[in-house]
Amino acid sequence: MENNWSIEQTKQLFSLVKTAHESGKGLVWAFSKMSERAGRSVNSVRNYYYSQLKMFGLVPRLAADLGVELIETSRPDFELFTPDEIRNLIETILCGKADGVSVRSSIARMAGGDAKKALRLQNKYRSMITHHRDRVNEIMSSLSNRGVKYYNPYSKSVVKDGGAADNYRKLSEYISSLDATEVDNFFNLLKKLFA
Repeated sequence: MENNWSIEQTKQLFSLVKTAHESGKGLVWAFSKMSERAGRSVNSVRNYYYSQLKMFGLVPRLAADLGVELIETSRPDFELFTPDEIRNLIETILCGKADGVSVRSSIARMAGGDAKKALRLQNKYRSMITHHRDRVNEIMSSLSNRGVKYYNPYSKSVVKDGGAADNYRKLSEYISSLDATEVDNFFNLLKKLFA
């Protein structure tokens, strides 16, 4: 299928977006209508809309020159988390999980019934666990130093009393799960590491 958009199709798309905005319908409605008219997928229409919107933002006069009507929209300011909010979020969830409280329940409690806030907290938590492991490890180390029981999302285990006893237990369980040859290999590896 041809991927080129005509000026007329672009005008139709932005006209549908304006209609959707004025009638309180979402952008998905406009994208679906344009998808039917142009014989393109909804995702293709959406991607084209946002690429054009970005271009019109960079070259504002272009939309007027082409006769494309843009709608004025205002998005709420993006609210960043403070370092203290991040620490509180991570600590609350990890300590709650150590006590058997699910991540979802901890977040729901923190959000106080506000669905948007809950989604924001959930996304931040997942982002921190996935992309900021060093920061999460720092928070877990602080919990450990204070003797606070917490859940380690990387080892998927509960850590209590600073974690030392738990680590010894894990090492003991690991070694006992090995056969004789694997135990020899394990200790030879340790000798090489600490020689």
